[in-house]
Amino acid sequence: MKLKYLGTAAAEGVPAVFCNCEKCVYARKVGGKEIRTRSGAIIDNRLKIDFPADAYMQALNHGLDYSTLDHILITHTHEDHYCVKELNNRKKPYSQKEKTENPLTVYGSVQAEEMIRPMLQEGVLEFKVVKAYEPFTILDYTVTPLPAVHALNEQAFFYLIEKGNEALLYCHDTDEFTDEHIEFLKTKKVTMVSLDCTNGVLEMDYIGHMGISDNLRMKEKLLKIGAADENTIFIANHFSHNGIAPYEEMVKRLPGFLVSFDGMEVEG
Repeated sequence: MKLKYLGTAAAEGVPAVFCNCEKCVYARKVGGKEIRTRSGAIIDNRLKIDFPADAYMQALNHGLDYSTLDHILITHTHEDHYCVKELNNRKKPYSQKEKTENPLTVYGSVQAEEMIRPMLQEGVLEFKVVKAYEPFTILDYTVTPLPAVHALNEQAFFYLIEKGNEALLYCHDTDEFTDEHIEFLKTKKVTMVSLDCTNGVLEMDYIGHMGISDNLRMKEKLLKIGAADENTIFIANHFSHNGIAPYEEMVKRLPGFLVSFDGMEVEG
């Protein structure tokens, strides 16, 4: 299973769109891995996770052709993960794909379905509501939504995505694992874990996101219950400019983790 990070920032991007703080000035000056667009990823170039406001430019930057895309998993309805109006461009006259081809199917919560409903068109753009802990199949992947600790007015999800002997736990946007999550994950073996690190170097009692210290704790929890082992790849992702440090410093502060950047590919 190949995971490609298309965007690795929180809602405001890095540098933040209207900010000139020291961190944003640094990112603009240095460029490269310090530039982060809004959060999104793709598995094996065919299963998209989230569709942020930057999705179009991410496709151009990374050589993707969304006309071949048939499946999108949505974690929650915040615009940096679900720029829903953009999906209307799947319909004619914005796209010339035929109805006889596969529809673009979007998966997510009841709230996500409500937002896209006026745009739905059979055979072109469709939606499937998913429920926590109820697995479903997309292509040759088994996908299980887990309830995220994030949004107060909707059911947000993070996802366990399994294919053969490989399993990705993609945890954005969410806080630390609950006892319920741990009980479920005790029965699983994950080969890759991507953890929300929005708060970065900041120590915050902020419900809905994690930071460096939380990531390190969650790794230890997964190892302790046997859901992960020494071969599991751990990745920190989804960074706010408020908590970010220069890339090499983030690497030093997260021993045993990869630190994501836009365009990074990981297999496992």
